[in-house]
Amino acid sequence: MKLHVVGITGLGLMFMLAPVVGAQTKISGAHKCAKAEVVGTTEVADKAGHTMTLVKDACEWTNPIEMEGLKAKEGTSTIFVDTTATRSSSTGVYVGTMENGDKFFVSFHDSGPAKDGKAGAAKGTWTYTGGTGKLKGLTGKGTYTTSVNDDGTGGAEVEGEYSIEKAAPKKAMEKKAN
Repeated sequence: MKLHVVGITGLGLMFMLAPVVGAQTKISGAHKCAKAEVVGTTEVADKAGHTMTLVKDACEWTNPIEMEGLKAKEGTSTIFVDTTATRSSSTGVYVGTMENGDKFFVSFHDSGPAKDGKAGAAKGTWTYTGGTGKLKGLTGKGTYTTSVNDDGTGGAEVEGEYSIEKAAPKKAMEKKAN
């Protein structure tokens, strides 16, 4: 009999915590980006053609990701790019804006081939680091693939999952005790 009571209690706790944790929801989308603005580049001097560059990139969602009933509209990336004659890797932060103005924040890292010291298409991983408004408590992760055109424009295809951690409901019993 005690086992049955524990089972029901455990099931009750599971339902009470479900809204707090939130379910993982799959997402996918694509965006295109203008030619990146180079903030600064420096030669590393350990081997020919090795550079490190800081760039800013502005993008618009052509196939927007959707979260909490909102579609992504645009965003900007601040990216640190480490490039050799044959390889490139990037680390950065993306700040996205939804159609209602809510923001989401992403940390990302990718790598791929380079030709003559210029980065090409790459594959990488990303992680949500937060959000505002309806996206407060945003967590999740995924993968992406970038493309780079000859004119310096490019884009990315993104897929992954997210969840929104909701605040736990306040106990009605606490008010009655006071």
